[in-house]
Amino acid sequence: MTASERANHLILMVEDTEEYAKLNFMVLKKHGFEVVYARDGHAAIEIINRVKPDVVLLDLNLPMVSGWEVLEHLYRTYGEGSARVIVTSAYGDTANRLVGKLQSVARYLVKPFTPQDLVQAIEQALNITT
Repeated sequence: MTASERANHLILMVEDTEEYAKLNFMVLKKHGFEVVYARDGHAAIEIINRVKPDVVLLDLNLPMVSGWEVLEHLYRTYGEGSARVIVTSAYGDTANRLVGKLQSVARYLVKPFTPQDLVQAIEQALNITT
């Protein structure tokens, strides 16, 4: 996938840890993706309503509105297939992973993960081969 092809896909990164968000933002921009950022669940919902992203990188433990609530809003408002959701969470427990599976998330990445894992998960969610 070329950088210009990646730029055609909008990614919403929802992450409340600023340092982690900056690192992932730089990685995604370096790989040519168009990225918007939300620091909390409320901001994520506002952005989803405004720009309709192709992929949502969704942290679960967010201030104000949880990641699961953001996912519920996305699916309820725009439909389950409206965006590919990749959960990015420190919670690798079976219960959260099962909820992710039941909620049809494309991938569940447990922090910390490598930049390559992140890019690969996005490309797989978009059904793009490199």
